[in-house]
Amino acid sequence: MRLRTLAAAAMLLGLAFPVAAVDLREHSDSASGQFSIFCEDKDLRMRVVSFVEEVKREVLQFLGERDGWKAPIVITLEPAALGAAAGPAATVRLVESLPGFKVQIDVRVGRDPAEVNLQRQIVRAVLLEYAYRETGVKGGTAFREAPWWIVEGCTELARQREIGPNSDLFRRLLETNKLPPLENFLLEKPDELGVTARTLDRALAACLVQLLATQPGGRAGLARIVRAWPESDGDPMALLKKEFPDLAKDEATLQKWWTLGLARFAAADRYQGLSVEETARQLAALFFLELPTGKGTAKKTFAVADFAQYLKLPASRAALAERHTKLLALSTRANALLRPVLVDFERILTLLIQGKTKGLAERLAQIEKDRAFVVQRSRDITDYMNWFEATQMGGSSHTFDAYIKAANEISEQERKHRDPIARYLDQFEKEY
Repeated sequence: MRLRTLAAAAMLLGLAFPVAAVDLREHSDSASGQFSIFCEDKDLRMRVVSFVEEVKREVLQFLGERDGWKAPIVITLEPAALGAAAGPAATVRLVESLPGFKVQIDVRVGRDPAEVNLQRQIVRAVLLEYAYRETGVKGGTAFREAPWWIVEGCTELARQREIGPNSDLFRRLLETNKLPPLENFLLEKPDELGVTARTLDRALAACLVQLLATQPGGRAGLARIVRAWPESDGDPMALLKKEFPDLAKDEATLQKWWTLGLARFAAADRYQGLSVEETARQLAALFFLELPTGKGTAKKTFAVADFAQYLKLPASRAALAERHTKLLALSTRANALLRPVLVDFERILTLLIQGKTKGLAERLAQIEKDRAFVVQRSRDITDYMNWFEATQMGGSSHTFDAYIKAANEISEQERKHRDPIARYLDQFEKEY
């Protein structure tokens, strides 16, 4: 798909349209018959004919639907008129026709064909036809497109399948603890934001759509949201709670689930998990908080177990929330042996954020013991395996070749310097 997208963009960039409007006699129909593309350049038209079917197939897979289209989608490609007033490079609208309705995509290519983003326009059109497939629409009445985050999520996920997710972006979000509340995010209007904000919103939307689609019955739930959206009151949270009750039973659960999903995207390019030692080291850092103690700049470090001292400080809740977010990020790469410890610690942090402290001192002491036990047992296992390989194996794995070579070199030096003074000077040189 990416190759065809680039090819279509390149054709748009190098195309020399005539000044006159597109000739409606020059058109081609897609394989399914749903799309009719009007464009005077035959090569471009044939590329788009193939491209629209691939995009539609991607969208239907997200919704878990087969191709059962009822309304046609008409695409016109023509050059932007010289001196025309500035306007959108592409528009998508519903048009009443006989019988029923059709979806119209009007594309006017200007100096920068990338502004068209044809893939996104096709996603909008496919979702629009799907939403109004059963109810239709009357001429002159308002219509409502699918939620923006579903449109952007489907578009971005298709792109990520070719080039991979931007894991660095998600890691920066988690590290700076600047995750937007999900309810606010769903109500945003990306078209009114800057380029950087739109890029961020697209990535977050892709993460949300992917997480919803992978839930049991998630694709069917997304499909129901798209169908219900035109007749809803425009409240995305209400539809999420209806279609995904286990995830959206309360805002805290949904936010936690979304944060964990973002952490997984942040680790998408990390194919190997952490060792026990590295997991324990990163976990140990989360057992401490640095909080301001007054109006000045002075700060004090508290152990998480000292909650009786720091919970009364105004900044304690935010610091605990930051530790909670970092713990979720760590859990995506943590060694499996320490996963139970991370799960218990996450539950404790959740209770501390809520101000509930009963029995937490004992639980914190226990998870610290469990962490130390796992680390020590892992070291014992490593030591035993090294001893076994060095002394009991019939053959050599060459793991200790570097150590043996170093030992032989030392022995050789000692053979050269037998007198006590020479050995003393050699040893002194090595150590200092």
